Amino acid sequence: MDPRPSRRRFLQLTGAGVVVAPLVGCGDDATGQDHVDAAPMPAFPVPPLDDGELVGGVRVFRLRLQSGSVEWVTGFPTATYGANGDVLGPTLRFRRGERVRLEVENALGEASTLHWHGLQVPAASDGGPYQSIAAGATWVSEFDVVQPAMTAWYHPHQMHETGRQVYMGLAGMILVEDAAQAVELPSTYGVDDLPLVIQDRRLAADGTHPYSPGNALAMHDMMAGLRGSIMLVNGVRQLRGVVPRGLVRLRLLNGSNARAYNLGFSDGRSFVQIAGDGGLLSAPVTTTRVLLSPGERAEVLVDFGADAPGATVALASYSGEVFSQLFTGVMGTNVADALDRMTFELVTFEVGAARATSLAPPTALPPIERMTADQAVRVRPIVLSMTGPSVAINGARMTALGDAVPAAINFRIPNGSIERWDVSNDSFMMHPLHIHNRHFQILDIDGQPPPVALAGWKDTVLVAPGQVVRLMLRFEGTTDAAVPYMFHCHILEHEDMGMMGQFYIVDP
Repeated sequence: MDPRPSRRRFLQLTGAGVVVAPLVGCGDDATGQDHVDAAPMPAFPVPPLDDGELVGGVRVFRLRLQSGSVEWVTGFPTATYGANGDVLGPTLRFRRGERVRLEVENALGEASTLHWHGLQVPAASDGGPYQSIAAGATWVSEFDVVQPAMTAWYHPHQMHETGRQVYMGLAGMILVEDAAQAVELPSTYGVDDLPLVIQDRRLAADGTHPYSPGNALAMHDMMAGLRGSIMLVNGVRQLRGVVPRGLVRLRLLNGSNARAYNLGFSDGRSFVQIAGDGGLLSAPVTTTRVLLSPGERAEVLVDFGADAPGATVALASYSGEVFSQLFTGVMGTNVADALDRMTFELVTFEVGAARATSLAPPTALPPIERMTADQAVRVRPIVLSMTGPSVAINGARMTALGDAVPAAINFRIPNGSIERWDVSNDSFMMHPLHIHNRHFQILDIDGQPPPVALAGWKDTVLVAPGQVVRLMLRFEGTTDAAVPYMFHCHILEHEDMGMMGQFYIVDP
């Protein structure tokens, strides 16, 4: 009998529409020798892995945006969006140096997009609001995979509708592999290499939410961004799964609309962060916490080798520890919710059998050449501000596409230029700034060098109230004088209200 749970049985166990990944055996190795883990390890609940199909030297992925439903509230299905399923989408595995083609069919009944968050691609392939896919249409995005190994993700980016469509469940991870990477890491998807898409929801007793048809967001939710008290991981409520006894790699994605997570383990154990948004750090960082704002990713290694089989430990958010950093003044008093001041659990890991081979965390990682302030040919101030429910970048809001974008947030940047962006937050709450297409380095935070965990390549940065974060960016790639890239606050309600700008990479 096939030991893998059926789709129906998995949904009964988890109450979600995520498809479990194919089971990877943990028994004999290529030599045929027996190991203590001869019995198959139960599959951890993760989205299915999509390797695409090689067609004429191009790796083709086919994604169908569709509606569905998930019973997160017993007896009351919640209407959802997903890619190739009811909620979320498959994890896409890209390989550096290959060309990929993504064929995106829109069966949602409304216009949408898919943005490849964290990937360096031509502007016309980026999937931002300029690449809207009409209902019933198919959009093809084709590009070369140029960045080194990293964890990226995809989500809608429809103008004024991003928050709602992501909240409906449309998102997924992208794993970029690099054959030249010399660091040996856990890499068996769904066994010791686990994606964790972390999101929150606010669900009524009948399964509806503030974005359900007929509902409208309250001013509070526009100001703070929509947050809820029901935690989902990989689209599953109260997720629980078995991990091997040994070293496990967790790919952490904050896929929430607005909530930050200060992640750690319920027993206080330490773990090793090895990567951020743009790939490996310059050195492994042993820690007990990793703070992720919306859109940010981190890869961490957790050692379950000292745990007895059957032992459990929870991944939790210690949000109360960072509350005063993320909310000040009126936002801390009137807008932050109860979970912002609390510790709450996200997922429970149960320790299973040991794997056939064991790994240890790396003691070193490839160095990263740091950019310096004197390399910048231009300095741009980027001021993030709020007045009541209104948001702005450099005093302007992006409320329409094309020529209507204010000059204050509409840049034309010569290809090959190195710029310094001085990002300041003049509001009383955090704003995570995401820049499309470009990985950047944090030069300093309030004049101080960034910690190692933030000193690698990034595409999204948390800017706390009153903080100034200086970024170094090298603009290079395919030029396009007609199609821009976006930069915006990744609190999706803020983005939808116009806390967004655009830039073109043009010929010098």
